[in-house]
Amino acid sequence: MARDYTKYTVEGLGENLNKRQLVFAIVKDWAAKNKPSLEALQTAFPDSIQGSKGVIAKKDAGVKERDFYMDAPFTLSDGTAIVACRQWGKDNFPNFLKHAETLGYTIISQTNTTTEKVKESPAAKPETLKEININISGSITNYMFGLLGDEAYAECEKAMSFAIDDDIETMEEFVKMYYETTLYGGDGMEIFKESIDMEKFNSNCPLLSNFLATVEEGDAGHLQFYEEILDMNLRDEVNFIEDDAAITITVDGEEIVPQQKLVDFLGEIELFVEEDDDPKAVAMVKAFWDKNGAKFNMEDRDEHTINKAENGVLLLPEWIEPTGLAAYNTRERNITAEHDNIVDFDFYFKAADFDVSKLAFFGFANTDFHHSFPDYVGSYLAYDNNIIRPDQNIHRDKGFILHYEDNAKSYNYLIEG
Repeated sequence: MARDYTKYTVEGLGENLNKRQLVFAIVKDWAAKNKPSLEALQTAFPDSIQGSKGVIAKKDAGVKERDFYMDAPFTLSDGTAIVACRQWGKDNFPNFLKHAETLGYTIISQTNTTTEKVKESPAAKPETLKEININISGSITNYMFGLLGDEAYAECEKAMSFAIDDDIETMEEFVKMYYETTLYGGDGMEIFKESIDMEKFNSNCPLLSNFLATVEEGDAGHLQFYEEILDMNLRDEVNFIEDDAAITITVDGEEIVPQQKLVDFLGEIELFVEEDDDPKAVAMVKAFWDKNGAKFNMEDRDEHTINKAENGVLLLPEWIEPTGLAAYNTRERNITAEHDNIVDFDFYFKAADFDVSKLAFFGFANTDFHHSFPDYVGSYLAYDNNIIRPDQNIHRDKGFILHYEDNAKSYNYLIEG
């Protein structure tokens, strides 16, 4: 199925926006200009435009991060935090375009062949950069790292003493059982209530008890568990992209690499490329780490591992240490949330001309952290020495596993072995 890579410009608001960015920009702008109540905002952007999920939601309403921009809320005049929906496609996006025009927004659509404009902007200049999209899709395991903080740990210890039977003997068993109350479609809540003296639990564990009540009311799930019960960095997640994932590359909407598995796209891999063999690749990798090394505790490394795919793409496995996760390098109270997702990663960037030899996957040298039949390719993607953060569209969550003080799944083990 052909993908729609049309970009949009909203006069006076933004340029080269994809569907999700356009919706977010217009909803946020309308709210800023009109200062509505929540009810007025919902009337201005009724749920029926999007469908089952709605155009907007309260940030604390328990909506899923895969469906809404949870990391980019905007605030109404009464202090209510609002998030915009990110699930837009050919069936519902035209509804939003028509509705936005009724609200006075002028939208320009730009396809790979034509540009339709309501009026010509006198300040417009010829575009010299091309729009690149690298789509990587499939089953991609995601890891998030955190800690069980002092208050939560103390209450968990108390709660363990209220167990009705002897099945809960360790902190790991209790934390996992409590976490499973937040997962949709399971019987975690029922199991927890049958295993704990709830009267004592509610009287002595206010943090855990109050959060459990919000879960029962449908206002919290596993993401809120990470935010309210754990100390967790929700932004610096780690993804393991394997060679059975599919890749598609388009330039200005034209498909230059049709969808295929990464293993076929990359071809044979040349290991441990040396300067005598490929000085250009070595120079490029040195420049990459000179620019980005501080983000991964790599600035003092003199030698780098360089593998090169048959098509020229560089593969850089290193003992990297993302600085945003430094606080979780501990063997005590460490938490790893493992998510098995069916997901689309869209890496958008601009370039004068796409050169596959400027593309690099890089990630962790410790491939024993994630055992799987396909080969590990990388956790990050860069082009021309710039790290690209993808848009993510999670289609299905295949499973959730919480690891507590599990050495083989800790951040400490990932970066140190």
